[in-house]
Amino acid sequence: MKSMYIRTTDVEIYCKITGTGEPLLLLHGNGEDHQIFEHQIIHFSKQFQVIAMDTRGHGLSEHGKEILTFKKIAQDILAVLNYLNLEKIMIMGFSDGGNIALYFASHYPKRINKLVVIGANYKVNGLSEKSLTEIRREYAVLNILGNYFSKAEKKKQVIDLMWHQLDLKVDDLLAIKVPTLIVAGEYDVINESHTISIHKWINGSELVIIPKASHFLMIEKYEEFNQLVESFLCDV
Repeated sequence: MKSMYIRTTDVEIYCKITGTGEPLLLLHGNGEDHQIFEHQIIHFSKQFQVIAMDTRGHGLSEHGKEILTFKKIAQDILAVLNYLNLEKIMIMGFSDGGNIALYFASHYPKRINKLVVIGANYKVNGLSEKSLTEIRREYAVLNILGNYFSKAEKKKQVIDLMWHQLDLKVDDLLAIKVPTLIVAGEYDVINESHTISIHKWINGSELVIIPKASHFLMIEKYEEFNQLVESFLCDV
């Protein structure tokens, strides 16, 4: 296991790298860091080279002076791959990390060979009304505080990745041609109809709804989840 900071165009990105084998990049959700994948790092590093990355503005990675966008985060991922001399990778993205994974797979198809997204949404209205209301409320408060405190402004930008910055289109999903596994919980904060739409638009994708599980299914039912993903990743 090794930890490192990788320089991109303007920030340093933290990565924890564990195991050997085919590279698997893990992308955490909004406001989180690589530690959300504790059970997955332990499990998948037995077979793969697991790269757990703190995305820009999260965890141990720098925020930078520019506004957080999917484009900038995707460029950070490219910088990490190039630094590690990785031509192609598999990606597992959770929540907002799943949204970023969808963006990366559609915009850089030659750099990815398999995709797993957990609790992802390509439009903001894919969220339950309760979750969307909470995001709007927090954003409004931070929008005021951001005029006085830089920490609040940065937090607002993180929240905004789930709202105004989420600009994926159906054409982006149609552009994804790699084998894709879509996973969500029965009681997810993502509307099930929206998850089914993602499955519909990504040709040949597989869809699994985990019974009696919430948005955090990979923590609640990590053994079941890990076995599901392992079967998908190892399937040739």
